[in-house]
Amino acid sequence: MPKYQLLVSDMDSTVAAGETIVDMADALGIGPKIAEITERSMRGELDFRQALEERVMMLRGLELSTIQHIAKEVGLSDGAHELLRACRTAGLRTVLVSGGFDLIADVVGAGLGFDRVVSNRLELEGEALSGKVVDPIVTAETKESVLLAECQGLRIEPARAIALGDGANDIAMIRAAGLGVAYRGKPITQEAADLAIDHLRDLIPYLSQEDG
Repeated sequence: MPKYQLLVSDMDSTVAAGETIVDMADALGIGPKIAEITERSMRGELDFRQALEERVMMLRGLELSTIQHIAKEVGLSDGAHELLRACRTAGLRTVLVSGGFDLIADVVGAGLGFDRVVSNRLELEGEALSGKVVDPIVTAETKESVLLAECQGLRIEPARAIALGDGANDIAMIRAAGLGVAYRGKPITQEAADLAIDHLRDLIPYLSQEDG
């Protein structure tokens, strides 16, 4: 029997090469300001929920059509497609769980072939962002809960799950998984992980491991 049967992955700076909220902010000319808040949040220096709500408010008025264009142009990390193909070949269920936003995560997840996507939902006013996130907000605890619920649904122990992420809000799921992987992770994330990698392809050999 394969040792691992589930992959739960973060999106931004993991399978997506950058932070998609910064791409959205660039469209309003405030990319550097939001990038600084995002970086501090991912290092664990800011409360994730508070930092998220602050940044989303700064995006108020961004048009839906602009976000949809950004979603189609998201740059993927080198090896992302290969990793997901390898997961399918090995029979792993794949879940994308992101503190980012549904309007982008759904497109990225579908393009890579994830079985399920969990992300934050942005509130709209007409055809533009209202500046609010719809509850419940995806937090570190949400990511861990998704991993554990998926394991329960598959009737497997968390030891048979892989969690992949880069930031502080990925630590809870990384610790809960049998194989917690930091991909180009922040120092605090690497400390919590079982494995630190700089290339997504480096994870592929672990997918075909057998028990024993």
